[in-house]
Amino acid sequence: MHLEKPRAGLLFTWLGKGFVRFLLVLIAAAAVAAVAAGFGIAHDYGYLHASILTGSPSGQYYALATRLAGRAEREHGTLTVVPTAGSIENIKRLAAGRGHCAEMFALIQDGTPVSADARLELLGRLPKPESLLLLARQGHAFHTFGDLRGTSIGIGPEDSGTSYLMHQLFEDSDLRGLDVHLTNHGLREQAELVAQGKLDLAAFVMPEEAEFLYTVIRQYGLDIVSPEDLEGLIARYPWLSLGRIPAGRYDVVRAVPAADKQVARLGTLVIASPCAKRADRVALLMLLTAELPGFVHGNPPGSTSSATVLPLAPSAHQFFLTGEPEIADRYFPWLVNLMSPAYWVYLFMAVTILFNGMKTYSRFRLWRIDAAREKLATDIKQLVDPKLTHAQIREAPAEIVMAAAKKQSAAQSIIDRLAVLRARCQRHTNSFITPMGDEMFYRYQQSLIDEATTTVGALLQHSKTQQSPNRID
Repeated sequence: MHLEKPRAGLLFTWLGKGFVRFLLVLIAAAAVAAVAAGFGIAHDYGYLHASILTGSPSGQYYALATRLAGRAEREHGTLTVVPTAGSIENIKRLAAGRGHCAEMFALIQDGTPVSADARLELLGRLPKPESLLLLARQGHAFHTFGDLRGTSIGIGPEDSGTSYLMHQLFEDSDLRGLDVHLTNHGLREQAELVAQGKLDLAAFVMPEEAEFLYTVIRQYGLDIVSPEDLEGLIARYPWLSLGRIPAGRYDVVRAVPAADKQVARLGTLVIASPCAKRADRVALLMLLTAELPGFVHGNPPGSTSSATVLPLAPSAHQFFLTGEPEIADRYFPWLVNLMSPAYWVYLFMAVTILFNGMKTYSRFRLWRIDAAREKLATDIKQLVDPKLTHAQIREAPAEIVMAAAKKQSAAQSIIDRLAVLRARCQRHTNSFITPMGDEMFYRYQQSLIDEATTTVGALLQHSKTQQSPNRID
């Protein structure tokens, strides 16, 4: 009966400890799960939270970015599409907002000027070029650039790439004398003004298959103006190329255009702000690859306009080498934001060199301690007999060991040096430089130092015992 209560108490205590341990394990598991959820392996675009500057809501930049945003949203990512006036505004906003990183990416026309201090980077070029189309009413009489003398041309919104390009072309030395009037308008607005006769032509830069072109050409009865001397103008600008739009491209029945038309073509660039994180850059490249099948094949760009000199982002260079993201970029986006995978090897090498250096230095210090201890051990044996062990020295007769005062002084000096050596050994044992696991070697040295100290202490004790009777006599 008396044993039942203690046993019950022990059982209750054991169960209580078991419950506490189980509860601690659950809490630790929950914490690990929370960390893994925030910083673990990524299986979708859940880490993507970025914005991209485009152009007019009726333009092709906006349409492409909207498709990319929809693709990202289906895999739990966020890509905010920001409408703008066009390429010039996009560059201004990226350069101005790099401090607070309001916008991260943008689509711009090749040939758009970018200052070197903007620190923007190139992610790639879209596979299909855009076309510069000059639209006029059907039955127009514009066959050469000379026929454009005194005309009024709508060139899109202010700060758009189309506006910049048209100003650049018509500021050429021989076109400047045509007295062409360039005015800024919205895209649909300038198509209406041409149909109403308030503008002679309207300029548009977009892919020839854009739905917007089909709509305005059919709705307002417009046709493509293709000056016969266009090729000569294009040859002056290396980033422009000559393209052809086949007859009936926009209306087969009414034959619009009635014949093949030559047009200027230029590339579209994807650029990034310096504040855009590597994981977000790679995510955008993955979205572009999925949306545009020829994107990887056409990149990296061989060259860009002299006005649009942008360095290729390192993340884009690595992406185009294999055509897909690296394992770290795909599954550990939070980690690549800290450091590019290209530098992980260097970090691993640096850490390896550091630890090897620490181990080598630790072994050097250990060797110095061992050498100092051996010297002291030799000095101890010189006090008695070099052939004796520590145990034999401690058992040696007192009258033959420490009879001389000189030997007693030497023994005391050895004890002091052993104490200093042991303290030094203890510091090295607790040192941050000492690699994990090497402490046992220092502790072994401490045990040998303690043994030597015990031996010398025994010698001094013998001498004191020998001298005490003499004083009494």
